[in-house]
Amino acid sequence: MRSIISIGFVLLSIVTTGQSNEGISAIGTIRDSQDKSELVGATVFFKNVKDSTRSRYSVSQFDGSFEVKQLEQAFYKMSIHSLGYKDYTQIVRVGVSGVNMGIISLERDSKMLGEIEVKGDVVPIEQKGDTILYNADAFKVNPDASTKDLVMKMPGIVVDDDGVSANGETVQQVLLDGKRFFGQDPLLSLNTIPAEVVKRVEVFDQMSEQSQLTGFNDGNTTKTLNVVTRDEKKNGIFGKLYAGYGTNELYTVGGNINSFKNDSRLTIIGMSNNVNQQNFSSEDLAGVSGGGGRGGFRGRPGQGSSGFFTGVQSGISTTNSIGTNFTDNWGKKVTFEGSYFFNQTKNNNNQQSDRETFLSTQSQYYNEEVEAATDNANHRINSRITYSINDRNKLIIRPSFSYQDNRSLTQTLGVTSNLEGEELNRTNNDYQSDNTAYNLENEVVYQHKFDKIGRSISVQTSTKLNDVSRANYYQDLEMDSVIEYQTSENVVDWQSNVTYTEPVGSTGQLSTSYQVRHQNRASNKRTYVDLNTGNNIFVRALSNEFESGYTTHSPSINFANRSFNRMFDIGLAYQYATLSNDQQFPIEGQYSKSFHSVLPTIMGRIDLPGGGDMFLRYSGSTDEPSVSQLQNVIDNSNPLFLTVGNPQLNQSYSNSLMVRIAKANTEKNRSISNFTRIETASNYITNATYVMSTDSVLALNIVAQRGSQLSVPVNLNGYWSVSNNTTHSASISVIESNLNTSLGLSYRRLPGRTNGIESYSNTYGANGKFAVVSHINENIDFNVYYSASGNLVKSTIQSGTNTSYLLQSIGGELNYIFWKGIVFRSDISYQQYNGINDSSDLSYTLWNMSIAKKFLKNNAGELELLVFDLLKQNQSVSQTVGAAYVEETRTQVLQQYFMVKFTYQLRKFG
Repeated sequence: MRSIISIGFVLLSIVTTGQSNEGISAIGTIRDSQDKSELVGATVFFKNVKDSTRSRYSVSQFDGSFEVKQLEQAFYKMSIHSLGYKDYTQIVRVGVSGVNMGIISLERDSKMLGEIEVKGDVVPIEQKGDTILYNADAFKVNPDASTKDLVMKMPGIVVDDDGVSANGETVQQVLLDGKRFFGQDPLLSLNTIPAEVVKRVEVFDQMSEQSQLTGFNDGNTTKTLNVVTRDEKKNGIFGKLYAGYGTNELYTVGGNINSFKNDSRLTIIGMSNNVNQQNFSSEDLAGVSGGGGRGGFRGRPGQGSSGFFTGVQSGISTTNSIGTNFTDNWGKKVTFEGSYFFNQTKNNNNQQSDRETFLSTQSQYYNEEVEAATDNANHRINSRITYSINDRNKLIIRPSFSYQDNRSLTQTLGVTSNLEGEELNRTNNDYQSDNTAYNLENEVVYQHKFDKIGRSISVQTSTKLNDVSRANYYQDLEMDSVIEYQTSENVVDWQSNVTYTEPVGSTGQLSTSYQVRHQNRASNKRTYVDLNTGNNIFVRALSNEFESGYTTHSPSINFANRSFNRMFDIGLAYQYATLSNDQQFPIEGQYSKSFHSVLPTIMGRIDLPGGGDMFLRYSGSTDEPSVSQLQNVIDNSNPLFLTVGNPQLNQSYSNSLMVRIAKANTEKNRSISNFTRIETASNYITNATYVMSTDSVLALNIVAQRGSQLSVPVNLNGYWSVSNNTTHSASISVIESNLNTSLGLSYRRLPGRTNGIESYSNTYGANGKFAVVSHINENIDFNVYYSASGNLVKSTIQSGTNTSYLLQSIGGELNYIFWKGIVFRSDISYQQYNGINDSSDLSYTLWNMSIAKKFLKNNAGELELLVFDLLKQNQSVSQTVGAAYVEETRTQVLQQYFMVKFTYQLRKFG
């Protein structure tokens, strides 16, 4: 631990040394040589004549002035670049008091009719309003790098097993030249695009389809990376193909091929492997894998990962997949964007879990061992059609479809005990499921612009159909009985919104809208039991037929004021909602409720002095209960953790405040951002848990064993969530690298009820990371990092009960190309986990290494020998916090293997 801290101080001292001296400055003003107007956004470089690595730059302001700081007493080559003007160069002597360049006039370049790409010196980061732009030429990557490798070097952007984040916010989609690319799967997109075709990367919050047309931000934004390709790379065929075979019959094969011809772009991807490279996103999970429970209390036979080439699913997986993405302009008025994706994953997972449930006087403990095998297959289609009818009318259609087939077999052994170690109950069962689901969605947006600028009307309507069928079989090995569950769930959801906008003055705009939404949810569950007789007996007490309807009407009014450096938007909506429940079996009953809510919205953005911006958003929202939370039927798929719905649930009401401050300093190659979110909720939907002190008979003769738990959803007040995340990136010129740091703090108060006693689970969290990422040249690429995250959980139900965990990680990666195309790669990480108790503590080192040789024309081929988990120490552990419990889970992971792999880079541009 001391060595870890020492490394941190060394890195921080390097940064301090490199940044503490402000030095001397060069100032001046840049103007047009003809009309003498000030030039904004011209880039001014000062490069030391004797040492070209010692350079500084600045960008001219609105009055044409510039100031280049942190210079030394030396001769510099000054170069000025501005779009549409001839480059200006001059040798300048900087003295002890700096230098005043006076007025510099740039000549217009009549030959530059199109977009100019400045070669040589480039500005790494620019900020334009709420958009941060990264120039790809400023970040050095190896020749075979993907866009994922490129953005990892960009200040403020983090890529890890959890996905992609920018300035502390999760990136939800990647666009390619402004068009959708494989739906909302950022890692898939970034891994598919080679870094060499990227000109720049833009980070911004993309508004909803209707908001983009009306100009009013409805708050439904998507954090987006837009990858802009180079002009000379917009036509060609490029991609990567690879195949490898290793010990223990492990293999991997796959690749991608891209065919670009101006606006027509086709991408084909595919992979097959049994080394845990997985490629499905949340879009592929149509609802079947988490339903119906299983042998264990978590009820999740498979967990989705967020990206195409990341191995974050628990257990060992074999994956087969293929996908395609196509975009094109059909004539001058129609743009088509579409993708298709198929994925099949077979997963085997052994895991051990320890759960501590807090009671009023003492805790109760549950230990579980699970062996699970899951086979999941899914199809996913996304498309977007934009029809620009004329300059006044536009139509957007966004259909999507997904289908999933999920089968699993789970064996569970679970034991509940008290503080003294006395066994209260146990379960030993097999659980088999055969589930299918489809999800069909469509959104249509139409806008008409009137003659008066700012006056428009738009209509948005969306529909969603979701259907899930489950056939689940539970065999109790202790009682030698089989229970069969047949469940079908159907959701029909549609909404429509009409918005009218009217200009107010030169910078204001008024918007009025009316939205109506209706959701109908139906669930039918039939349960049968075979008491080892070969005959299925219908169990009325565990069967249910239920239908729920939820309708909202929401008129609203908004006013916005916008200028070149600020935006302010205030709105107010009234929502009338009705919730109706109709239980038809086993007991008939109807319930109906209505709700009246006022939903305010306040948004503002302002440019900060010196670059950067601050954005604030407050909103009120409601959330209705799900059909499983409303359905009054007992689920005993695990007899130790029973659940039942509550048809008396109300909708919850939330208040959310978000503040984001971001600033990019182009002169010093620094960026800093701070993201704060506060959320409260009344009538929060949580669980009331009843722990049985003796064997108990529930409704309709259902027996709950001593120590087993029954969970019922209820509405409780007191939910709080506060989080703050700060990221900072700075250049370390001494080693030609960037230092990326982040610090996150969080607090969550989760209400709950245990045996009739209301309590709160207070979770205090902290996480931090710093990483040094190189940008020396294309032949050497490295990064080193240290990260730590921890939680402290305090439950009010049991005085003095505190649990905590701390996870620390230190590691690094190296990619080095040297003599005659020899490539050495290594990544190593040391993990230290301190858990609920001393027995759960662990530490391990995961070290992967490879040596490769590049050959063929332009080094297009590569033969690689690699080893995964060189030290044979790989492990996995996670923690979950509930209203009255904490749980620790260890899962099966891939162990050491060796592999020989061949990779071919396909490049043909022009």
